[in-house]
This record gives sequence, structure tokens and C-alpha cells, in this order.
Amino acid sequence: MKTKLNKPGYNRLVGDKASSLNGSQESAHRIGGREIGIQKRMVLIKNVGSALCRNFLKWVRGIKPVLQFNALGFTVVAFTACSMPESNNTAAKETLAESTPVSTQFEKTEIRAVWVSVLAEGLKSPKEIQQLVETARLANLNTIVAQVHREGAAMFNSTIQPRHASIVKRPGFDPLETLLEEARDTSDGKLPLKVHAWFNSFKIGGQKDYLESTPKPIVLTHPEWHTRNRAGEIQYELEQGHPEVQNRMIAVIEECLKQYDVDGVNLDFVRYFGNDRGYNPLALARFQKETGILGRPEAENMEWSDFRRKQISNFVKRCAISVWTYRPKAILSVDATGWGPAPVESFSDTRPYREALQDWGNWSEKGWVDLVLRMGYKREWVEDQKQEFRDWADYTLELIDRSEGRMVTIGIGGHFNPLADTLEQYREAINRDLGTCLFSYDRPTKEAADSEGSLRGHNSRIWPILGKAIYPDPAKPPKVTWRKHLAFIAGFLKDEAGNPIDGGQIALTNTDYKTKSDGAGFFAFYSLQPGQYQLSVPKNSLDGKQVEASAGNVAWVREN
Repeated sequence: MKTKLNKPGYNRLVGDKASSLNGSQESAHRIGGREIGIQKRMVLIKNVGSALCRNFLKWVRGIKPVLQFNALGFTVVAFTACSMPESNNTAAKETLAESTPVSTQFEKTEIRAVWVSVLAEGLKSPKEIQQLVETARLANLNTIVAQVHREGAAMFNSTIQPRHASIVKRPGFDPLETLLEEARDTSDGKLPLKVHAWFNSFKIGGQKDYLESTPKPIVLTHPEWHTRNRAGEIQYELEQGHPEVQNRMIAVIEECLKQYDVDGVNLDFVRYFGNDRGYNPLALARFQKETGILGRPEAENMEWSDFRRKQISNFVKRCAISVWTYRPKAILSVDATGWGPAPVESFSDTRPYREALQDWGNWSEKGWVDLVLRMGYKREWVEDQKQEFRDWADYTLELIDRSEGRMVTIGIGGHFNPLADTLEQYREAINRDLGTCLFSYDRPTKEAADSEGSLRGHNSRIWPILGKAIYPDPAKPPKVTWRKHLAFIAGFLKDEAGNPIDGGQIALTNTDYKTKSDGAGFFAFYSLQPGQYQLSVPKNSLDGKQVEASAGNVAWVREN
């Protein structure tokens, strides 16, 4: 009988049990916060941090399996250093990429996802959804990240936001419900797919298609919610430092969670669109009150950047509590920018941190998300970007090691790359045992992006190639395990009149845990050991409140 070999990278990625050489299941050993399977992983060498070790890893990752044979009941794999030759011969690269499958003599558990936008085919009719699901199965993908909220309009039944323009003429059609049914249809041996609801959180544009809609669009009902640049000019993005904006977005997400048994919620555009944003009058007043700094700070002002960065993080933290409250088994993911070079010494040196004000590395390490879908969109045919893709992938491995069970994937920017180069980036991900998310279903390769539709969506050549050369075997999507033994506490801090308290101090008695409420009065404690806790909130009705926090659950603090 053939024995399945363990591939430790997948185990570290999702925290599942490792498969031992005799076929039995054993828990992976934990070493310095990592989960290590039976085989020693080369990431251990990488963490030494020297340039020599980094170069050594790049050589090791070029090793490919070329021969398999059975001996004494074991599956033996011979390896050779056969990294993809550097060549500008696209046809040769494409032929090699198509014809060389990745060997999988083990049961894999990893994310293989694709983003599906409402801007093109995929979600706008039952037929499109059926084709989408069939295509994902053909490619041996296991997760569909479906856009359900864009420009402040919904692709599901909402009483808060207008119906999206692409489906407004189909009044009885519910794209999200239809997708969930198709993805979970296991008749005739079909494998189920996971569905994550993708929300464009703060980017709403001018909403010109919704001016006559019911409900009315935000651009008409709340023009004061828009962000502004330093010159005071209105930008058609919602201000993340405005508490009512966050309340609205949380309400929309919770509306979706209550109605639909989604497998995850995916947050996109949880960032500023440049560090010259955020000058909404209310947000600016909150900053001035908190810091005592008057006037309009420069965009690069450290305190101002920290304040805006905190507003985004607070929203992500609050979304996590909402998802884990209504769908404890669901995954909260964020779409993480990868502008410019990867971190060298600190994530704070990067453009995502400085310009987008998006601290997604910290979100993963702190346990405020389950999954980071990295948007690692780089042009393989541009030398600097090609190297940046690999450097960010290496950083992803390091972040996973520090994230105690949270997951981080690599995003494949198919719209930037010809087919051969897109496949090459997939192989870079596989060589590092990283899960993937492809942007996008409509434009999975540059050929598709450049075409007028004939090579887009389900018509693209890439799908059968993915299912043969890249992912020849199905893989189970990961389950969230890191929260299973931890507890969470959440609530709202209000004054005697019932108004939210912004920046109020809350602590847990006889512990080191303390936090502050956000602009909506929301507060939460994360990754606690289960047990009974007592709140310390001087001069507030919540002071002395006892809270029982159980494993895997969110305990909400209720006022007497």
C-alpha cells in the first residue's frame, strides 16, 4: 500500500494534523510558535535572516520532483535541481508550465480561491453562476470570493443598500443565494466549494446608477460621510474615521450574515486611497480632541497617520467580532495591498503601511482576522516586479510563522500577466506551500484582459491547465482552528444618556488586558483564555460587570 507523505507547509498554513510516514495522524509539534510536521521545513533556515540563507532558499525552492518509484511499500520521490530556466521564450515556458504537473502524493488542505467581480460575467444570472461553479471545479479550486457589495449597492437582498445595477432588472433573482446552492451541490460526485462574501467597504464612487433607487444611495442621504483630501476637496470614498460610516458598513455585513450561511466575509478597500485622504471634518475633529493637535496636519504627520491607521484597524476588529458572533465557523479575510517592495526590517517601512495606512501584517499577528488574501499583483515580465513578487511571498511565509494559526495567501494578478507568467507565479506559490487567490475570474490572464470577451471568464484557457498542471488533485479548503480554544469579549461603552463614548478606557480586573472604545463606543478583547472576567470601567455602569467567556465564542457585555 502506498503511504501518503506529509507536506509540512500546508500544515503550518492551516493548523491541521500532519500525516505520518506510517499513515497515522499525529498532531504537529509546536516549535517557537510554529507547527512543524515530520519533515524539517526550510523556513527554519530562512528565519536565521542572513542573505546567504535567503539565497540558499531560492536555490532549494527550484527543486522539482522528477521520478517516483515504490520500494518496500513506501513512495519514494527523487529530486533534482531543475528550476525554470530564465527565458524570454513565452511559448517554451508555456509548454513546460502546461505539461509539468505538480506531484501530490498526499491529501492537501489549502486555499485555492478566485475573486469574482460584478463588473463582468460570473454573478449576474443563474447561467453565469452555473458556469462559474463548473469552471472553479474544472480548475480544482475550492473557494469563490464573490463580490456582493460594490459602490454602496448589494448583490443580495438588502433593506439598507440599493440593489446593484447589474441585477436590478431581475427582481426575483438572488445572486448570493443562487451561488451558495450551486457551490454546495454535491450530486453526481461534485465537490463542494466555499463561498466568501466580498465587500468593497468604503469605495462607493459617485453612485450615479442609484440616484432613483430605493433605498436611497449614501451619496444622497449622507454626503457628509465622504472623506476629503488636505485641500478640503470631497473624494468619492467613505470616511473610515467617521463612526456612522463604520456603523453603516457593519450593519450591511451583519444583514448579510444573518440571512446567508456564507463560509466567509472578505473585506476589500479597508484602507485609504493615499495618505492625503482622511480630512473629513468629523474625523479631523476627533483627531484634534484625542491628540490636542490643532489645524490640518500634513499627510505624513506621524500622529495623524497613526490615528487614521487606527480607524481602519478598529473597523477590521469590529468586523471580526460580527462574523465570529453570527457565523463562528466562517472566515474573516482582508484584501491586503502589496505596493512596492516587501519589508526588509519592518512592515512599517512598506508603502501599504505608509501610504494605504493598512496595517495588515499586524492584523494577522494580533488575531484580528482569520485570513489575509494578499494582493500580490506583480508583472512577471518586469524584472523588479518579478523579484518583488518573490520577496513578498517570502515575507508571507515569515508572517504565517508569527501568526499562530492565522492564514496568509498570495494573490496572483492574472490580469497583469500572460498565461505562461501567471502559471509561473502559481508555481512560485506552490514551491512555498502557499495558498492562492487569483484576480480575477473575468481576467485570469493578460490575454483575457486584452481581449473583448472571447478569452474572458469561463472561456479562458487557464482553467483546464490549472486543473491539470498546477492543481491536478482536489484540496480541502482550510478550517479555522486557532479560535477554537480561545474566547472573546465585546460590547459598547455609553454614557448615562446612551451616547457612545469615544476613547473610553476598559480593562479586565486582575489581568493585563485593557483597551479603548472606538468612535461608536465599541470595544473588544481578543484571544482570551476561557473563564469569568470582570470589567473595570470607572464611573460607568459597566464597572464591575461579570462576563463568562467560553471557548470559541464571543461573549457580549449587556447593560443591566
